[in-house]
Amino acid sequence: MRIISILLLAIAATGCATDSHNNGRTLSFNCSGAGNGWDDCTKQADAKCGAKGYDVVKRNIDSVTGASGTSEMKRELVVACK
Repeated sequence: MRIISILLLAIAATGCATDSHNNGRTLSFNCSGAGNGWDDCTKQADAKCGAKGYDVVKRNIDSVTGASGTSEMKRELVVACK
């Protein structure tokens, strides 16, 4: 159980995770926050998928109000590497 927890934490810390779509090559990138935008997610996808590129599976965007009352944009880009 401890090993699984450590592995999940390591995956979360990298900013991307894989799932079973497209033979495990579907990746999710988090580019949330005031200083980030979709360009940050696409740069991460470019780096992970390489020269063959990727197809965008979905884009998630949500506005979340924090404890201090400020609003933060949560962005997630899901891609399938080619």
